[in-house]
Amino acid sequence: MVQVYQNERFLSEAVSYFVGEGLQRGEAVIVIATPEHQDAFTERLTRLGCDVQTAVQHHQLYLIDAQAILSTFMQDGMPQWGAFQESVGSLIREAQLSYPRVRAYGEMVNLLWQKGERDAAISLEEFWNRLARHQSFSLLCAYLLDPLNPDAYDGSLQCICNSHSHLIPSENYDLLEAAVSEAGHEILGESLTEMLKLLSASHQISTKMPQAQATLLYLSNNMPLTTEKILSHARLRYHGQNASSFANDPV
Repeated sequence: MVQVYQNERFLSEAVSYFVGEGLQRGEAVIVIATPEHQDAFTERLTRLGCDVQTAVQHHQLYLIDAQAILSTFMQDGMPQWGAFQESVGSLIREAQLSYPRVRAYGEMVNLLWQKGERDAAISLEEFWNRLARHQSFSLLCAYLLDPLNPDAYDGSLQCICNSHSHLIPSENYDLLEAAVSEAGHEILGESLTEMLKLLSASHQISTKMPQAQATLLYLSNNMPLTTEKILSHARLRYHGQNASSFANDPV
């Protein structure tokens, strides 16, 4: 699974839910994240009632520095399979000795992606999938990505999706869906927009994803100039609706 996010609070909520659910089910959980994110996750988990310290002591929860472990298997700017299997694979094997199921959350790929090291990031995603063919675990990755930024549809989203079975919606997805739909109606008309939704669903890649992302991805591959217009209009609607929703939220 891959979670796209735009702000740290939403990431903390999503990851803490994923981690907390695993701990509650008696699974081992490996969190490979920056120290700042580890602090945010553990703080939220504690507020949710999770005994983080005990989970760490019992080797049910592993908190691993993403940059530190990344450095153990990178060579000449690319990840190395043998070293990756030794560092990350050994963590999963260790956890499996004491717990029936293992889930992992990782930010290493996003660190590479944000530095523009796309080839290394995709290679690392492939390593995770390769490791999953030898060891049983569930994986959640996270990417800092704005779903209404044209750069997301320059091949970036396609590359990310090619390595994952599910794309989890970003924050305020209902508002995003409405903004994209309304922008489509304005630019293309209601009938053509609805037809494009059907086409995007029938031509969707193997990754399960929200309708708005599927439609925009289909448009970017077939009508790139139209995609830019729809994204421009959708951004205005989304940010306006999001600001209105935030203003009306109870304190």
